[in-house]
Amino acid sequence: MESMPQAFIVDAVVREVRRLEGYPDLSVLDLSCGEGEVLSRLAADGCRVRGTHFRDDDYIVEDRARLAALPITRGVDLQQRLPFPDGSFDLVLLTEVLEHLDSHFHILAEVSRVVRPGGHFVFSTPNLQRLHSRLQFFLTGKHKLIRRRVGWDQTAADRYAFHIGPVDFPLLHAALGWEGFRILRLGLTQLKLKSVLLSPLWPLVWLSCRLTVDKDARRNPVLRETERSLNRWLSDPSMLFSEQLLVVARRHEPPRATIPPH
Repeated sequence: MESMPQAFIVDAVVREVRRLEGYPDLSVLDLSCGEGEVLSRLAADGCRVRGTHFRDDDYIVEDRARLAALPITRGVDLQQRLPFPDGSFDLVLLTEVLEHLDSHFHILAEVSRVVRPGGHFVFSTPNLQRLHSRLQFFLTGKHKLIRRRVGWDQTAADRYAFHIGPVDFPLLHAALGWEGFRILRLGLTQLKLKSVLLSPLWPLVWLSCRLTVDKDARRNPVLRETERSLNRWLSDPSMLFSEQLLVVARRHEPPRATIPPH
C-alpha cells in the first residue's frame, strides 16, 4: 500500500501544468491519481478532470471527501489498454507511478493514444540520474533509490506496490520519441544539500555528455538529433539536482518516423 506523493511533488507538478499553453481550458487525465491532490487543484482552476484507480487498497487515503468529489474511473490496470477513446485528453499526468510498472513501453503507447496531437504528458518519478545517484552507481554499481530496493520477499501480487521499474532516462527518452513525444522542459521538485555539495561536478558532466556521442550518429541525422537531445537533458541542472525527474513533454503531429536502418 502506497502513501500519497509528498506535498512538494504535488506543488511542482501543478506548477508545471499551470505553465502549459491554453491552461486552464484543458481536459486532464490523471492516471493512478491517488488521493486526487493534483486533480482537485486543477479542477479548482477550471480544468475538466478525470482520474483513475487500480485497486481500492492501492493508497492510504486520508481525505476521502476530496476523492469522492472527483470523477474517478476504477479498476484501471495501467498495463492493459486504457478505457478511453483516442485523442480524448489535452493532458495526461502520471505522478510517481512509472516506477511501479514492470514495463514502461505499454503505458507510453497508451498515453500517446489518448492524448490529442499537440497535447501534453507530464510525469514525475524518482530520479536515478541525479548526481548523488550517479556517484553511487559509479562506486557501487547500484543507483541511489528513494525507497527500499525490491527484494526476493515480494509476492507477484504485491510487487507493483514497490519501485519495481526505476526509470532509466536514456531508454525513456527513446521511448517517448517512438510515441511522438518531445520533451519541452524538466522541472525541479526538491533540492537537497548533498546535491548542492556535488554541484562543482556539473561542468565535468556537461563536457562528458557532449563528448560521448554514439559513433553511428555521425552518419545518421535522426540518431544525431536524438543524441544531442539526450545529452542536453542528461546535463540539465534539473536532471542533476532534482530528487524527482519531472518531465513536461508534448505530442507532435505527426509522430517521429522510425529511425532508418544504417
